[in-house]
Amino acid sequence: MVDVTFRHDFLPLQGAPQEQYQAHLILPDGAIHGYICAMPGQAPTYLLGPDFDHKLTEFVAQFLDNGFERFAEEFTGLDDFIARANADTSTRNDHSLRRSEKERYLLEAVAFKIYDQLNREAFNRAKDTLIILPNCLSLHNPNCLKTDEKWGDRCQECTDDCQAAQVVALAERYGIECLFSKRKLEEQIEHYAERSGSLGVVGVGCLMMLANGMRTAHDVGVPARGVLLSFSGCEHWNDRPCASEFPMHQLEAILEEKYGNNITPSDD
Repeated sequence: MVDVTFRHDFLPLQGAPQEQYQAHLILPDGAIHGYICAMPGQAPTYLLGPDFDHKLTEFVAQFLDNGFERFAEEFTGLDDFIARANADTSTRNDHSLRRSEKERYLLEAVAFKIYDQLNREAFNRAKDTLIILPNCLSLHNPNCLKTDEKWGDRCQECTDDCQAAQVVALAERYGIECLFSKRKLEEQIEHYAERSGSLGVVGVGCLMMLANGMRTAHDVGVPARGVLLSFSGCEHWNDRPCASEFPMHQLEAILEEKYGNNITPSDD
């Protein structure tokens, strides 16, 4: 245990009351470290009042009620799925994900949309673009013919009906890269960001994963936009997995906004 002493020094802060002071932490070796200063005047950013928590609680309650009412059709199967997941006593290792509360679905949907809007301008300014796809988009997963590469598997466009192949074809028309997501997403994005020097990412993902991937990109300084899967066909959500799908026109709109119509004509 280290013995320390404290010293309070009154500061001559211009325009501030005499009570403003600087507190110092004095270590045994005599080193003095200032660690806190009383706020001089107005708060620099936000200042939470005594009723903030009450207002926030009311806001969240209204948000949830309005959200579940507005998206009742889209969320129609959630209650039954979550009930089955909670009753499942098998040894599967994804119980925590499958038992996610209904509120989290709405929270993640809103988080995705906010991130997408916040990142829009920075994404459009970035010189390069990388599209990252989920493995569940492959029509042949888990027997997909994609190449196994360190920084992201690559679709071989073996089947025209596979949406992953369709995305790769679209990416090629814009001269951009398209890869499948790696488990170590942060390292994957960092690799391509360092190589590019000016990178924006478009992620395709499920409701429970996409916002988190966009947070990961943000943490490494890369602006990310996204497109939600219409449904998730992976083994986490289905006893009989199937290929997931997403609205291709949303991805096309993101790329067209950034690049305009400056694309290479397809061979069709």
